[in-house]
Amino acid sequence: MDLHHLALLCGALVLLRHGVGVQTLSIFPPPPAQKSSKVAGIFDGHDASKYFKEFYAPQGNSHSKATDLVEPHDFMLSIYKTFSTAEKLGLNASFFRASKAANTIASFVDMGQGMATLLRTFFHQQRYVFDVSTVPDKAEVLGAELRIFTKTSGNSWISESDPVEVQLYSCHDQQLLFSKTLDLQDSRHRPKWEVLDVWKVFLEWRSSSPGKVFCLELKAILDNSEKEVDLNNLGLHRLGKPQQKKAILVVFTRSKKRQTLFSERKQGRALIRKAKDRNAKLSRKRRTANSKTRHGKRHGKKSKSRCSKKPLHVNFRDLGWDDWIIAPLDYEAYHCEGVCDFPLRSHLEPTNHAIIQTLMNSMNPNNMPPSCCAPYRLSPISILYIDSGNNVVYKQYEDMVVESCGCR
Repeated sequence: MDLHHLALLCGALVLLRHGVGVQTLSIFPPPPAQKSSKVAGIFDGHDASKYFKEFYAPQGNSHSKATDLVEPHDFMLSIYKTFSTAEKLGLNASFFRASKAANTIASFVDMGQGMATLLRTFFHQQRYVFDVSTVPDKAEVLGAELRIFTKTSGNSWISESDPVEVQLYSCHDQQLLFSKTLDLQDSRHRPKWEVLDVWKVFLEWRSSSPGKVFCLELKAILDNSEKEVDLNNLGLHRLGKPQQKKAILVVFTRSKKRQTLFSERKQGRALIRKAKDRNAKLSRKRRTANSKTRHGKRHGKKSKSRCSKKPLHVNFRDLGWDDWIIAPLDYEAYHCEGVCDFPLRSHLEPTNHAIIQTLMNSMNPNNMPPSCCAPYRLSPISILYIDSGNNVVYKQYEDMVVESCGCR
């Protein structure tokens, strides 16, 4: 089972859990010109409504405002929860290393609005517009789906036995791209998300269009008469829908180039400077407080401990990264510490070079430093974050947790 199918399973789990699909949450739309969003709180794995209240609760002297916040879609939260849980169980570490598995899932909320959209609604058409400018040009697109929330009014003139076909067209040339027959009996009894596979459509558009706005037009017809159906009767209208019920485009990609956390933010250098300024003061205090201890007990117990894995708790809020990382806000990274002295133990899995260097150090410590204690095996973690376009993105980051240490 690949990541695309697992993501579909996530959507099914959300529907079963909440009965009517996705719970409606309070809305905090970002300002149009905003390029980053302040988020705060802890993802606790409970239902989305409780998570959202805790997640956006003010923290101390936070300068965040409600209008600065981006609301994570329940579908993205379910993806994060599924894969982060699998990581803790050690189930998907090798899965993401597979050459054809997606390691990034990005969600784009429908931006269609204005008079043009209203006119199309009256003419039984609906336009969906997505800004996908943050999808890397060199990323391999492994899947794409349009998710539309449907909730019928119950007073539709359309019979449940009438076959209704939903059709997707290109906004540019009105070419029919995709069609699907709706199950009216199912949608009448409970709200649901219609999932339309637009992977091939997205690939063709991406290869032929220089633009960054992906646009689709939707209409529905009765199969037996070719008569266009009012989308309002099918619950496919956009008007009045809250943020959580707006249509989303979900794109599954894999980057061939290994990316770091800093590459996700245009403000990465500013974040580094901010962290350096904060840590510089702490470092000066530590140097002052520990100077006597360091010089007086250079060969103490700690310096003689052998290379091993030690605790290292990382809090993204302390780093000032909680303005773009949604979850997790903290995790256990561990680090490697200790000496690599002769003879090297086999469990440290030393390289041949480390063995020779350690042997030379034991013979002449003044001319040759010992080999270094460093991470030998590392594992990934799942991160849910907000990118520079205010889109909620799930990504699997490699080499985030130390599993074992060795001498190098």
